[in-house]
Parts: sequence; C-alpha cells; structure tokens
Amino acid sequence: MERRGGLKTSGNKNRRIGLLGGSFNPAHEGHREISRLALERLGLDAVWWLVSPGNPLKDQRSYAPYSERLKTAREVSSHPNIIISDFENRHGLQYTVETLDHIKALNPDVNFVWLMGADSLESFHRWKDWMKIAAAVPIAVFNRPGFEDHVLNSEYAKHFSQFRQSEESGCGLANQEPPVWTFFEETENPISSTEIRKRTIRNSNETVSQTDDLHAPYGPLAYFLDLHPDVGDFSKDAIEGLSASVKSISPKYFYDERGSKLFDQITKLEEYYPTRTEKKAFLKHAKAISNSIGAGAAIFEYGSGSSEKVEWLARGIENASAYVAMDISREHLLESAETLASVLPVPVAAICADFHAPIHFPQGVLPEPGCWLGYFPGSTIGNMLPETAVEFLKRASVTLGEGAQFLIGVDLVKDKAVLEAAYNDKKGVTAAFNKNLLLRMQNELGAQLEISDFEHHAFYNESESRIEMHLRAERPTAISLDGRTFSFDAGETLHTENSHKFTVDSFETLVNQTPWRLDKHWTDERAWYAACLLSNS
Repeated sequence: MERRGGLKTSGNKNRRIGLLGGSFNPAHEGHREISRLALERLGLDAVWWLVSPGNPLKDQRSYAPYSERLKTAREVSSHPNIIISDFENRHGLQYTVETLDHIKALNPDVNFVWLMGADSLESFHRWKDWMKIAAAVPIAVFNRPGFEDHVLNSEYAKHFSQFRQSEESGCGLANQEPPVWTFFEETENPISSTEIRKRTIRNSNETVSQTDDLHAPYGPLAYFLDLHPDVGDFSKDAIEGLSASVKSISPKYFYDERGSKLFDQITKLEEYYPTRTEKKAFLKHAKAISNSIGAGAAIFEYGSGSSEKVEWLARGIENASAYVAMDISREHLLESAETLASVLPVPVAAICADFHAPIHFPQGVLPEPGCWLGYFPGSTIGNMLPETAVEFLKRASVTLGEGAQFLIGVDLVKDKAVLEAAYNDKKGVTAAFNKNLLLRMQNELGAQLEISDFEHHAFYNESESRIEMHLRAERPTAISLDGRTFSFDAGETLHTENSHKFTVDSFETLVNQTPWRLDKHWTDERAWYAACLLSNS
C-alpha cells in the first residue's frame, strides 16, 4: 500500500538562452524560423517563447484568449529546444523590462539574449524603459523583407550604432556585455501575426509531435511537462469492476483528500513497518548506494516524493545533475516539486504523467546528465501484478535510455503475522482507509449502499506472495449505481488492492524478464526491505 500518485535554472551555469517575447496573437512560422535561426547562429542552448498576457501598446480587444494563444504556440513551435512559457502571465508582468529583471534575478548564471523581429525594433523606443532593456541583455534582430531601412533608421539603431556587431560574430553575442546587438539581414519570412490573425494557422511540413503542455520555466521549476494523464473515470471504472465475476476496483480511487490523510496516518502506525523500514534500509546504505550509482546522474522519481525521501540521494550522488519528479496528480506534483526545488542542490523539473506512459524528456533545458537514474521508492512496484510490473520496467528502460540505472524499493517476504498486522492495525485506520472507497461512491457517484454491510478484510495470500485488501460483505447486500444493482452474497468481496512481497531471488526473476539486470541490493538489519539497484547497460 503506497501512495501514487518564478523561472529558475540553477545548476545551468553559462547556458545561453534566447528570449522571444510577445503576445503570439497568434504564433506562426515566422516565430519558429527566428527561433531556429537563433539557435543556429547564436549558438543557443534553447529559446523560450514568453507568451505575454498582452502588449500595452496594442488594443487589448484584438487578442485571442490567453489559453488559445498558449496552445497555438505549443503546436507551432514543434522543436525540442523551443520552449513555451507562461512566466509573464503567472507573475503578473506586463512590461519587458520587468520580465528581464525577474528572469535575470532568478538566473544569475545564465546568459540571455533578447530576440526580436525587425518590425518590433522599429517601435522599440516606445517600450517602457527601452534604454534599460538595451543595457540589460544583448539583442538579436531578425529582418523581414522591406524592413531593413526601418531597422537601420530606428531610434535604437541610431543610438546604439557603435555597439552593433556583425552577423558573423553572432555566436559570441550571448557572452558579450550589453549594450550590444546584431542584425541578421538574410531572413526572408514575410509572415506576421497581424496578417494571419484571422487565418488558420498551418504548421511547417515537419510533423508536429509536441502536443503536450510544456510550461518552462514554471515558477522555481526548470520546466513542467503536462502529459494530461488519464486519471480515470470513477463511475465507469466502478461499474466495470462491480460487473466482473470477481468484483474489484482500482486502488487509485483511495486517494481523495480524506483517503490521503488516512494514508498519512497509516504510515505512522506502530504495525505499519514499510515506511520506517524503507528509510532505515536506504539511509543505512546511503554511501554505498551513492558510490555504486557514480557521478553526474540525473534522478527521475516515479511518484513525487517527500524531500526526506530524495534529498539524501540528490546530495549523496557525486555531482548529481538534476531531479525530475513525476506523478499523476497535477496539484500534488506541483506542490511537492516546488517544495523540493527549494531544498535540493540541483535543478528540479516535473512531469505530470502516469507510471505506464511513455515519456521523453525535453532536451536542452536541464544539464546533460552522465546517465539517468530511475528512483521508485515505497515498494509501489508490489502494487502491480507481475505482468504489469514487467511492462512497467520495459517502458522505464526506454524512458531512461541506454546506460541507465534504476533504484527500486522492494518489500520482502517475512513472517505472515507481521505482514497481516501491518494491514489490520488495532486503531482501525486501514479499515477506514479501505471503506473510504464506499464513502466516495456514495458522495461522488450517488451510489446507494450501506457501508456498515461491509468489513475491511486483509490477508496474506501465500501462493501469490501478496497481501490482498478486500471489502467483504458481512451479510447479503447490494450496491446500486447509475440505474444498475450489483448484489453481494454474504462473504463476497470487492477486491481493492494487492501488495506483492518478494524475495531477492523472486524479484531478480521478475527483473530478468526485462532489459534490466539486478546489480546490487542492500537490506535493513532484519532483511525486511531491500534497496535494489538495476542497470540496463
């Protein structure tokens, strides 16, 4: 039983980032062309599109809804190093000078370049504190047909003519002390947002693969990637589970607000050994584990954990490069990851996804890791059926890439009395946690049932090496839901969760069905719990 679930790039010293600001009303191929040229000619690591709430110099009534502009920008960008950010909107910033102040304060070790089209430079002297902007960052200007004369005769160009550098020196622009600027004359894309505002946006011939919501940077996070995981349809899944010959329901529906609080209480119970035993196993062998992992690893945690669960690892790995948290719950993930960003010594990012989804890490945002280290504490792998665990490990190998490692917490087989006591506590907290599923059916789905007709039932199934949790009917009863009635005989159960227990050998047998191999493992003094380090190279 385990829970599943400002703009900062600390650690990215000397990275070179282009900033393309604007309303993107709408985004178009011209923005993308400028960005791609900037990446190539300026030697940038990434370009961030700062989608503003609106340009103070323009009629606010002409803007499409912000969410629509952000969505279109993500669709049009279609490039791993072009990253869409809602930074200005989230921080309530209206003027470029304010945005630069915020970004530079959060990123003292990043070299920024401000990118703009020739048409924007023509009116640049009307921007608030334009001289301060010019003194804050290098500026790269990209031509549009017919605008060259406007650029060279602009107030900015005349005032800073002695600070203009040639196109050929553009690759070093990010490292120059402002004021400094360059003008790329050979760009030929005539398109503008004004001209196409009422037209359908068409992408380039390249396939648009980035359909996910990538918010980068996101507050203190290097990025937040939202894959919009399917969190399930409670009503549909409940009806499907109640209709089966062996009634069951997914344990993911344990975790509403009340269920989450009850689970937190469970982890502190005297009988519930897994949480404290896992902590002992990991911390007792922290140095040996860190040494075995090696230097420069980036950590990807399946399930966003607490700072206590991951801080020892991030601080123990020599020159750890980054930490990326993953969780299916968007709110829990952001709260947890933003907290971790304030305590971990590495850049932190977050991906909202399901354990079983294929994941591709955004490129050019975090420091390049020596290797990826998957981290899956909590013995959550035991909640999966063996065949599901095998598929999960196969997908994880693809996600983490060749030469990766995977640190997994595994609950080991032990005395049956100890196991059953952990899931049948004297205070009845686990029983309340289990029955909360029935309460949710009543409150959220309008189900008709008598909670008192069911009892919590947890036992160790020795043949399957797992604890099973059920809701068992104490008498003949029924659950009515969405016009259907599901009858229970006395003693019949609704299966709510499995928690598989392993020996080291049985876990290795499971691992051997995947690209991984078990390299090392460490246990607590009673051998109740194991920290297992896998590799796929």
